[in-house]
Amino acid sequence: MKNIINFAIVILILFAAGCGKKVSNQTSEVKNTAEKVESVEFNCPGMHCSGCEETIADEVKKIDGIKTVSADSKTKVVKVSYDAGKTSKENISKTINAAGYDTELSKTDTKHDCENDMKEEKKN
Repeated sequence: MKNIINFAIVILILFAAGCGKKVSNQTSEVKNTAEKVESVEFNCPGMHCSGCEETIADEVKKIDGIKTVSADSKTKVVKVSYDAGKTSKENISKTINAAGYDTELSKTDTKHDCENDMKEEKKN
């Protein structure tokens, strides 16, 4: 009987010790994820109107790891906060380029043309 009680006590101690470690590991993982959030600002001289702002913001939001996007055509600045473990400022810049806008990091091959877009919208 004494052996069964001792065995039960050992099992309880091992179970309690294992649970404590699991909780602390989960806490440190959450802390590491939070530390990867970074912010970046891009100058986008070709951003002229609210349509440009919306186009850029919509495309950047599609990237995995994006937290917030703010595009302002008056200041010609796009502000982005992102998880650096999932994307990079270079990837964000290339996405802005693909939407038709230059950044100070890279240039687009297909410039966005607000006036042409407005003409196309009027036709439809």
